[in-house]
Amino acid sequence: MKRFWMRAKRALIIVAGLALVLVALGAFVLWRLSIPPQPGEFYTAPAGEPAAPGTLIRSEPITSGVPEGAVAQRVLYWSTGVDGQPVPVSGVVIAPAAASDTPRPVVAWAHGTMGVLPECGTSHTVLALALITQLDGLIREGFVVAATDYPGMGTPGIHPYLVGNVEGAAVLDSVRAAQQLDVGAGSSFFTWGHSQGGHASIWAGIMAPEYAPELDLEGVVAFAPAIDLQGILRWSMDRPVGARLLAYALYAWGNTLPGVSFTDVVRPEYLSRVEEMARTCLLTPAGFLMQGEVPLAKDYLAVDPLTTDPYPALLQANRPDGGLVAPLLIAHGTADSTIPFAGSEAAAEARCAAGETVQLARFPGVSHIGIVTSAGSYALGWTVDRQAGRPVVSTCAG
Repeated sequence: MKRFWMRAKRALIIVAGLALVLVALGAFVLWRLSIPPQPGEFYTAPAGEPAAPGTLIRSEPITSGVPEGAVAQRVLYWSTGVDGQPVPVSGVVIAPAAASDTPRPVVAWAHGTMGVLPECGTSHTVLALALITQLDGLIREGFVVAATDYPGMGTPGIHPYLVGNVEGAAVLDSVRAAQQLDVGAGSSFFTWGHSQGGHASIWAGIMAPEYAPELDLEGVVAFAPAIDLQGILRWSMDRPVGARLLAYALYAWGNTLPGVSFTDVVRPEYLSRVEEMARTCLLTPAGFLMQGEVPLAKDYLAVDPLTTDPYPALLQANRPDGGLVAPLLIAHGTADSTIPFAGSEAAAEARCAAGETVQLARFPGVSHIGIVTSAGSYALGWTVDRQAGRPVVSTCAG
């Protein structure tokens, strides 16, 4: 019996030791997963005078995850940043491999919120192409796809999150950059985007006639777009996901826009926690797990951004409310708990009242993330119809 208990004790010690090793290994793996990959030298623009917006700086082939029958390239190009200053922007361009006798239409894809730091971009990661909605279908239908990272994501700096004219310029200049590659990209194009990217997609459509008059905008597609910025902020006050998104916005605005202070809007005792949230990329969700429970916006805010300068004017200036000369498709799930469906509904009504051509596609029970899957084929069909010149179906009354 004594020998039995000695063996049992040794076994328990071994098991306990193995458990400690597994815990340590798990912690190490979680730590590694929380660190996003860093962009390489490709993402640094050369010294010297910047060229015109849309000018291609460099490109390199992508060989991993490319759809069958397609070619893909990583690109670096010039665009327009805060206060109209030139800024390098990265992205990817994917196109059918087969030659075409006629110029190919372009779909400019704008991704949703990923973060505000260079490492939060997508083009330098293995997910660069996987995150583009309906990429296989778009290539199959003969489109060139240009997907921007936005300034400060991939390239050095901090991304001016939800600053509409900066996002819109990056989207439009991605089309110009695609035209300089040997992929047959023409001047006819569409903008597509999800969430933050929906905001960027509409902004690009608004800006296109003046910013890129040589391009021919055929249509704008927005999946669960961030349109009503004031409403989204109000909605976010007592929701964890809203706390993270607002942290991105406040940190980005405070570090990129003149007259805006990050430290003035966040309570001193929460500054380090909110900055930590803002500096974590959504591509590495393990980083959020390591942070544990996060404070809500209503708790960490020192002032109310809805009523305290300069935020009301800033929110209003970056709403994508300007006129569109091309048809607009908004696809939004009614179960969206990140961006309320009501914002899209109100925006569609306002644009209809202004005489624009709008189709609001409601997807009952679909979530914020689920909309890109649920509405992807619908948006592809809508885009193909517009390119083919088929009649536009509008949900505007009358």
